Amino acid sequence: MADIATGLFSLGGVVLGAILSPLTQLYLERQREKRAGHKARLVVAGELLHIQLNLRTASKTKNRLIFYAEDINSFLPNSAWLENKSILVATAPADLWDELVMMYAILGSERALLISASRLPGINLATPLVTAEEAEHFKLNAAKVGRLRRKLSGGGGSWPDEITGLE
Repeated sequence: MADIATGLFSLGGVVLGAILSPLTQLYLERQREKRAGHKARLVVAGELLHIQLNLRTASKTKNRLIFYAEDINSFLPNSAWLENKSILVATAPADLWDELVMMYAILGSERALLISASRLPGINLATPLVTAEEAEHFKLNAAKVGRLRRKLSGGGGSWPDEITGLE
């Protein structure tokens, strides 16, 4: 009788182990994905902060010096986005993902325009920052980037003069 009880306990342990092992692996995998998603969000939010600061500066500068960076990636970077979007697509809510895709598409267009503008003949460092309208455009985009950055990172500060309520 004791042998049967021992056998049943052993069998129960094997069955319990067979059930718990995959569940434990699934739990650990989900935790890794969650940490990777959180890290990706913070890295992209940091890149968006960099972009936001540059756009704010561009809205206040009086010359084109800021656009003459040898590499446009220093002004409107996208490397964190490119490296982390495959993680974000799996971990970010659909509405946040859509906003990120749209923002980086807009920033891609801005990059192309700035590259083209910097190559126009007769443009030099003393050429004025085009118009007040374009300065306002940079300010509005900086506010939009800031709103998205705060949404992505779960908070963070904003500037007192930042425009709120943009959709």
